[in-house]
Amino acid sequence: MLTPSAHLDSNEVHSVRVAETDNSIEEIVDWRRRARHLASWLSAVWNDQSFQAAGFVFLLTRSLVFLIFIISTHLSFSEPPTSFGEQPHNVRIAIRRYSIPEELRTLATRSDGSWYISVARNGYDKEPFNLDKEHNWAFFPLYPLAVRTVASITGNYRLVGIALSNLFLFVALMLLHKLVLAFEFDKSVANRTIFYVAAFPTSYFFSLPWTTSLFFMVTVAGFLAAKRGNWWLAGLFAGLASATRYNGIFLFPALLIFYWQTYRSLKFRANSLGLLLAPAGLLAFMAYLHAITGNAFAFADAQAAWKVRWGFFLQPLVTFIISPFELSAGWNFRLLNFAAAMLALICGFVWLKRQNWAWAFYIFISVLTPLSTVTLEGNSRYMISVFPIFVLLAVWGRSPLIDQTVRTVFLVMLSLMTAFFGFFFSPALI
Repeated sequence: MLTPSAHLDSNEVHSVRVAETDNSIEEIVDWRRRARHLASWLSAVWNDQSFQAAGFVFLLTRSLVFLIFIISTHLSFSEPPTSFGEQPHNVRIAIRRYSIPEELRTLATRSDGSWYISVARNGYDKEPFNLDKEHNWAFFPLYPLAVRTVASITGNYRLVGIALSNLFLFVALMLLHKLVLAFEFDKSVANRTIFYVAAFPTSYFFSLPWTTSLFFMVTVAGFLAAKRGNWWLAGLFAGLASATRYNGIFLFPALLIFYWQTYRSLKFRANSLGLLLAPAGLLAFMAYLHAITGNAFAFADAQAAWKVRWGFFLQPLVTFIISPFELSAGWNFRLLNFAAAMLALICGFVWLKRQNWAWAFYIFISVLTPLSTVTLEGNSRYMISVFPIFVLLAVWGRSPLIDQTVRTVFLVMLSLMTAFFGFFFSPALI
């Protein structure tokens, strides 16, 4: 026999049903409220001028880059034997029917891309420090960590690397547009700035699994946060930059200079202590390297295996001026790297004259450090992340003649260099 406590009278049953109905209604209302908030947020993002400008530039330049990548990786050239005395080179051109994703995977592992993918997949070499061979300790961890995190879900490291690099580029362009506006330049300057960056002759590296896009994004984000007075966030992004490349540590003094420019004092406020996060990425990597190799500076010392040496920064510039007709030597596209280095130095001096000490310092330290390896190699790739160069170019681009010249030269050279990379010609490896 059931006890009275096992039964619910009709009033209690009604109360339970009413409560359940009320809960369901509240859930529906809550869901609709969240949906409206999401729709409102998406609408605000979609109508944001920086989002629209970055989207247009991103789609335009990446369409060009990937179209050329696809064409160049699917073409083959062969030259049949010629008869005696025949002058023309009868080159045969054919289209190889290969899978586009497979060719993109091949692109992803060219040059340094293979190192970053390897670190993402297998981690760092865990052995005592030595220079018997090239080791992956020279490659900083944040980008491989991002690739590893996403690829652990998808299983495809190389295509994930390409996808992430392009995502980082889009975000970086949007943030750079906002940064230029925050410094009270007009919209046309902001639009030109992001176009010049995305169309720079070596900007195809933004779409490859290298650190270029990620470093560009976190450096711009760091300066934007500083401009808005959020020094904790600025320090956090600077810390991420120092975990992405060795020269990410340069953001620390650059942001200190910017702090001094902003307040005309180095007296720290509570939120400015966030800048002390700037070296965190580098220090964490050094601690990890010490644990696995016994050498906290393995990231720097390992570069000796690549024959990296140090000297006077003017030496590679003088060497080019002495022999300017040797346009390219191996991986060193001397002409393009010289032009990029000179452009950076000129922009640095102009920002110095305009008393923008932080941007001038950031340009100088970013160009003089690679030049101090007594080679021009890599300069045109390093400079695409140094955004103050392109802001100044965009200011000069107020002149229609300068603007059209820059656009034409950049797009022509970008097309040529992207094709070179697709064909795996050494000058495009910079």
